[in-house]
Amino acid sequence: MPRATLTALASPLLSLLVYSVGHGLLTTLLTLRMTAEDVSPTLIGMISTAYFAGLMLGSFINSKVILRVGHIRAYAAYASILCSLALLFGIFVAPESWLLLRLLGGFATGGLLVVIESWIIVSSPVAHRGRIMALYMVLFYAAMILGQMALKQLDIMALLPFVVAALACSLSVLPLVLSKVNVQHLERHEKLPLWSLMTLTPTAVFSCFISGLILSVAYGLLPFFYARIGLQIADIADMMAYLILGGMCLQYPLGRLSDRFDRRLVLVFLFSAILLVGLAFVLLHPNANSAQAAIMTLMLGGVIFAVYPISLSQACDELNPSQVVAANQGLLLCYSVGAMSGPLLAPLFIHHIGPYGIFVYFSCMSAVCLVFLIWRRLVRAPVPLQEHVAFSASLPNTPLLAELDPRADTPPQMEDDPALDYYDRR
Repeated sequence: MPRATLTALASPLLSLLVYSVGHGLLTTLLTLRMTAEDVSPTLIGMISTAYFAGLMLGSFINSKVILRVGHIRAYAAYASILCSLALLFGIFVAPESWLLLRLLGGFATGGLLVVIESWIIVSSPVAHRGRIMALYMVLFYAAMILGQMALKQLDIMALLPFVVAALACSLSVLPLVLSKVNVQHLERHEKLPLWSLMTLTPTAVFSCFISGLILSVAYGLLPFFYARIGLQIADIADMMAYLILGGMCLQYPLGRLSDRFDRRLVLVFLFSAILLVGLAFVLLHPNANSAQAAIMTLMLGGVIFAVYPISLSQACDELNPSQVVAANQGLLLCYSVGAMSGPLLAPLFIHHIGPYGIFVYFSCMSAVCLVFLIWRRLVRAPVPLQEHVAFSASLPNTPLLAELDPRADTPPQMEDDPALDYYDRR
């Protein structure tokens, strides 16, 4: 990758790294603090749902704010909001009020990520989009893991961990405000209505929806499970780090495997693995064996994080290159609906079964998707292997990340926006 490109990308990627450390810390911290305060799983799930609802809203509508005030000012505003919210979480430990705070936090996070990702898009040569996407993902996951490690050193019952999360939000502004860049906006791509997307690639749509159902619960309720089975804070942080590490390490190998076989068959494998790992947790009760729990959590992370990007690849195989960006954005919406629904459904399993109900939930959602995938393989022939597009790793963050997808036939053309350029120079 050219040095000029790396230089241009340094500011947004460094901001992403610093912010994501605090984000990873806060995500686990909130669940652990609510568990320590004996908050019901249902309310914990509602608070997780509020975050994903805010994230979806922020991801899809905050571009108007950015166009109005410029990237740097918008980022500073979102980071300031998130810094304040992190402190308010620690000052007002009232889970009912956390619903609103988490909704606002998701909205601001969506806007913040749109700023970073649009900045990266402007700085990305077409030939290096795949590598830039991979670098973005590695930094995001690595920072999330660092956030779990930082949590091990902090007392979750004190204000300090919330202050650390707030500091990360505040300090993440510095790389961007100290840089100078001419920010541009993107042309619109071909639109693809959601109903048309469901007709063209039902497997990708349903798999992304189930991915949201599972992944949101893994983020929001797994710390609750580990706390309920008696693990200490340091051990819980390690388990969440293993979950994210599994996703970071296995996503690309599993994706490359899907290039060589019918992707629907690979998705069958992934959901079968989720089902089996879920049943293994229920049957083996690995809380008595930390090494066993770590390996199973690593495996779980590896397969659940791979479902979304492989589902995107399945969609890209079945669509025209000009539809890739619109399809990615539609699939993100499907994922987001699932992510808002999962934390509301999983507590029903926990209420009737106990903490291990979360893994029964994983297994049941996977079984539903398996039935659908097997049916789809019976009624529609697979895409020929020679027509597969190369796998590209992806994160379900914002619709703008679709612009970096190297599978699009032609890149979006950039147009100078005098308003953005004026505000970002100030």
